[in-house]
Amino acid sequence: MGKYYIYNAKIEDINYKDVTVIFNPDTNFDFSTLKNELTSHFRLHHQTAALVFVHCKKLENIKGLVKENIDIILKSIPKVEEASLQKNIFYVSYDEKKFDFKKKRFLEKNKKEIINQGLVEIFVGNGGLIESNGISHHFVFPSGKHSTKFLRTANVLVHKSEIDFIAINTLHLFRNMEFENIYCDTLSINVVAYSITNYVKRFHTDKEINIESFKSYDGLYNKQSVFYDNAIFLISASTSGGLINYLQSTHPEIRSEEICTLFYLPIDKNSTVALERVLCNLERNKKQGYGLELYHQSRRNEECVYCKNYSTPISIQGDSFSLDEPIINARNISASKYITKSIKDFVEIFKYNQETERTSLKVSYSEESAARKKYNLYIDYESVIDDIENSHFESHKKKLDAYIMQYVPASLKYIVHLNDKGSFKLSEYIRNSIKSDNRDEILIYNQSELTETIIEENEVGSILIVGSCISNGKNLLYLSRFFRNYESLRLIYFIGVNRISDSSKYSELKTNVKFGLYGRENSSFVEIEAIQCDNSSSDTPWEKEIEHLQSIQQDSSVPPKFIEERLKIINEFANIQTRGGSESIFYSDINKKPLKIRKNSAFFNNNDYHENVTQSDVYFTISCVLNNMRNNKKDGLYQTSFVKNILDPFVFNRFNDGIIQASILRSAREEELNYSYSQQHSSEMLSLIKTFIKHVNEYQGEAIIEFLYALSIRKLKLVKSHYTEIINELEGLEDERINVFKKSIKKVYDKLYPKKYYN
Repeated sequence: MGKYYIYNAKIEDINYKDVTVIFNPDTNFDFSTLKNELTSHFRLHHQTAALVFVHCKKLENIKGLVKENIDIILKSIPKVEEASLQKNIFYVSYDEKKFDFKKKRFLEKNKKEIINQGLVEIFVGNGGLIESNGISHHFVFPSGKHSTKFLRTANVLVHKSEIDFIAINTLHLFRNMEFENIYCDTLSINVVAYSITNYVKRFHTDKEINIESFKSYDGLYNKQSVFYDNAIFLISASTSGGLINYLQSTHPEIRSEEICTLFYLPIDKNSTVALERVLCNLERNKKQGYGLELYHQSRRNEECVYCKNYSTPISIQGDSFSLDEPIINARNISASKYITKSIKDFVEIFKYNQETERTSLKVSYSEESAARKKYNLYIDYESVIDDIENSHFESHKKKLDAYIMQYVPASLKYIVHLNDKGSFKLSEYIRNSIKSDNRDEILIYNQSELTETIIEENEVGSILIVGSCISNGKNLLYLSRFFRNYESLRLIYFIGVNRISDSSKYSELKTNVKFGLYGRENSSFVEIEAIQCDNSSSDTPWEKEIEHLQSIQQDSSVPPKFIEERLKIINEFANIQTRGGSESIFYSDINKKPLKIRKNSAFFNNNDYHENVTQSDVYFTISCVLNNMRNNKKDGLYQTSFVKNILDPFVFNRFNDGIIQASILRSAREEELNYSYSQQHSSEMLSLIKTFIKHVNEYQGEAIIEFLYALSIRKLKLVKSHYTEIINELEGLEDERINVFKKSIKKVYDKLYPKKYYN
């Protein structure tokens, strides 16, 4: 959007169903610029029946200028019929009082609709309607109304040509008034007032207009405010017209014809007073197919359905948010809500196996190549299939065998598996399970081997698409597209573990891959186990740790010994035999003892887990719990621009096993541990850390190294003054790791805050 405001408008006329309006706010034409802007416009919009040039009355011989430059104009319009279009170019001039549509009857008849569509396009196209989902937050207005939407004119006033279009139309509303002052209800619409003054000066060179605006919304409506005579008043937006009534009740000297509402959506009622001076009516025009639908607002004395469902109310003043800083909610880990039976049952199946002495739940690993990003949580399904006959996997094997019997058809011709060893081994297990059914030989293909000729397009039968684990379903979508033209082949998606992070993404994937020639249930989707868990595969906690430790190494003349040892441990997670980390994923306590979980934990089904889980089993469990909290948009860890949900500091007091605390610190996201938002929450976190330092040789302080590490990488954040207290509390502790991270914390914060905050 640049020098011209160009838009399409639908109209009611036998010969002209729609027109393209070219509004020129200036007194001359730059046809080179116009060509570029028309080209951009018609990339996104269709060619209409006519071009309408809206130009300043002071511009002489507009028809001659257009005729001279008609080739430039036509080149910017795709598939144009030159002869017919040249006959359908029309001209509308404007001055300070009106647009002159009179020369063409169809334009005169539709002038209000043409102008209103242009104004609505500006509002809607620039995101003038602010929406929340109503789950995490909603808006409350000075009138006491609550809603999930509001009109924000500040968003709309972006491009000069559009602002000028708003301004000239506003000026026309006051064509019968002589005014010397303009009052705006908010600073954001000052630009409209300044544009109005420029137009006034263009047509009355000696006239000066004074502009007054209010920094806060209530300024215009304050009974103490004093206004000059010969004034007009601009209201940014309204949904009822009540602001006009209120303004007149507090200032009876103001007449309704002196007030203009720029954008109006009649949600509560059609205000006769408001409609006298409404620039743009945003209400949906169903016939022409543009505008905004009316939406729900709860009145002051009504129960707000959003508040009732724990949605946070955000105060709105005029078209501005009254947020000096975000609203902070401290969220607790509710056992009944987030530590679900499904998580416990899943971990019970795949956790540490005494007989094989390994777990299938690991961290920081990815198959195939070192170039691939490592998953934060890795489910080693290859080991599951290798040990499937072990009693540890009895329940999973029973379910797997039952699903093979139920869902693998006799018509199966091919098995196509995803490109990992777990998927390949699951494919072989399925083929071996059905060999005794006297079927023809079933061919197994790796997804990476597929070509358009490997399977005949007219082949009849079924294909089983096998995946050991799916985290986002991108490979399944690829295969769905690949087999789209194989109309005689039925697809069955067969998944060992579905680990997609939330139910909405899962539903979307199923809908997409199952849809085909026969509708929504064209293909089958089968999963043996399902768990909603974190699927991040970039900047995982251990990748960040490697980066941080290496930076400390580089800056040290004599690198600390523990860093070399720690890097060796983490790098070993990538070993193809190890296939991810299961032990030593956290720092040990100050006495070099590994963190272990104690009895009677709320995170497991019963006490059988004690001494039978690895650190990664615990971490996997905690990570899934936090993922559940993120999926809860009502009162969980779901984040918005206006509401920040952090973990309550006392979570670390309630769950006082060091391994649980370390798991929370590692699996939480930065915004969930950002206590610098709030002095109170930072103080609470500081108090806990000081307690952990004081009891560093007892179980209460066993995770202190993990807390210091989290502070040193700025994942755990406090207000500035609290770092000094932590640094001082650590004096006298001789552990090498504590001293390294103490220096690291001090260095980071000296860099962030150049003043000497530390003693």
